[in-house]
Amino acid sequence: MKAKLEMLGVVLLLSALAGAPLAQAAKSPADDATLTVAVTKRLRDANFDSVGVAVNNHLVMLTGAVDRLAKAERAAQIAKKTHGVTAVENDIRVLASRSDEQIAADLTHQIRMFPFYDIFDYVTGDVKDGVVTLRGAVHLPQRYNDYANLAKQVSGVAAVKNQLEVLPNSFFDDQIRVRVARAIYGSPDLRSRYGFQALPPIHIIVKNGDVRLEGVVANQLDKQLVERAARFAGTYFRLEDNLQVEQAARA
Repeated sequence: MKAKLEMLGVVLLLSALAGAPLAQAAKSPADDATLTVAVTKRLRDANFDSVGVAVNNHLVMLTGAVDRLAKAERAAQIAKKTHGVTAVENDIRVLASRSDEQIAADLTHQIRMFPFYDIFDYVTGDVKDGVVTLRGAVHLPQRYNDYANLAKQVSGVAAVKNQLEVLPNSFFDDQIRVRVARAIYGSPDLRSRYGFQALPPIHIIVKNGDVRLEGVVANQLDKQLVERAARFAGTYFRLEDNLQVEQAARA
């Protein structure tokens, strides 16, 4: 009986080994021709009609042209999520259809309209040959990517260099932010001119107890009033006033 059981075990083992290649074959990824069709269909369904697809050994190569960086990245994401694709080489280019000045104006508008852009962030930068460089500081880590994604959505943007500084997470700094904001925007001399705007133009950047004022005010007197209000706000280590006067900023 023992010998029969041992023999039965050998038969079952051989049967399992014989069936293994079949199981592996059933789970093998699609071949390159099938992948080309699958990726192309998924891109067409997402309205990427101008994107070309080639596949070599399960590596997808994307070519063509789109009008903004976000679309090029989206096409690559769609291709990468296709079953059987091992990697994606994204050679989609962004059409140079707009001037740097147009891109900068559009991006400035997008940032100002962003519902989470407040007086405790300050985002600036420049555009050269369709490449956006973001500078400034944000007080929440998630905002670092939020502003870069806004830039990628602007027509004509070919690349984004994100040089935004993420400020330290500090309860002490948060207290300073609130005190300085109340001192400035609660001032009778400043509240009516700056406190009721949809996006108040005076930004308060706080890092490790130091305060930096950024933005634009109407005249030199207002600049002095803002700095004086900030100095009366209370506990902080150092105050840096980088506010620009509107007339000078336009010159």
